[in-house]
Amino acid sequence: MGNPPNTRRWDRLPVDMPVKVVTSKGFSTTVVMGRGTELSEGGMVLYAGILLNPGDLLEIEFDTPIHSRLPAIVRSRNGFCFGLEFITPLSA
Repeated sequence: MGNPPNTRRWDRLPVDMPVKVVTSKGFSTTVVMGRGTELSEGGMVLYAGILLNPGDLLEIEFDTPIHSRLPAIVRSRNGFCFGLEFITPLSA
């Protein structure tokens, strides 16, 4: 038996990058460090020591010279591994 066909909209690239995870609830903002391990135009796999659930909104800040923060939504969770979908896909 072969592998099932890839039905994802975007190809995933393996990465190992530090990111900041920014969540807000009311007047409280929480920032924790995390690691991105797969990245695509439409989202990423995130490992972070924070309690998130599918449907939660957050922002991901990348460690780049230019301040870049992307809004995302949690689509899946397995322990402290999260599948994120970017609200606006990255441009190629």
